[in-house]
Amino acid sequence: MGNKVLVFDFGNVIGMFSHLKAAGQMALHCNKNVENIRTVLFDETNENELEKGNISPEQYRKIMRDSLHINCPDHEFDHAFSDMFTANDAVCNIIPHLAKSHRLVLLSNTNWFHAKRFLTQFSDVLGHFDSLILSHEVRCRKPARKIYDLLNEKTNTQPADCLFVDDLHANIQTAKDCGWDGIVYHSEMNLEKELASKGISF
Repeated sequence: MGNKVLVFDFGNVIGMFSHLKAAGQMALHCNKNVENIRTVLFDETNENELEKGNISPEQYRKIMRDSLHINCPDHEFDHAFSDMFTANDAVCNIIPHLAKSHRLVLLSNTNWFHAKRFLTQFSDVLGHFDSLILSHEVRCRKPARKIYDLLNEKTNTQPADCLFVDDLHANIQTAKDCGWDGIVYHSEMNLEKELASKGISF
């Protein structure tokens, strides 16, 4: 299966994230409690629109400043909102080995703030990836089928070529509906076992 294209999610697969950490950092710039900040900062409607590229960074900052009375320069807002990632070493450590015999593609629901952060913070790991498909750039997000079709189009791959690793069942289900194979990521042990069962070793 050396020609299999391995498609990885980013959040909670390659990099772990903490909304609470981001909210705590934003609390330094407004007079609100952390839980209230987290609720507003990661409001599902705004977050989804941001991840689909329908809200610009400037618009998002204004929405949050108006809602939470945040008072800080743009660069401090951006840092507080995006400095929330830690490496999942179990996955990061196997990426270079997988890249020796497989084409790697990233498929992530993300936004301008977070992508800017993790593309720099995880540059060594992501340097092994052939393509990066980011929701805010292609203006659609998982689990909508459109983003899976776009990945095949942009990477010149066929659905049967792709094996997707994501931590959410819904995203893997759509992948399978599109003709991809998929693994729901739970742990390093589950990933290694599932890859081995598909003939992929490292």
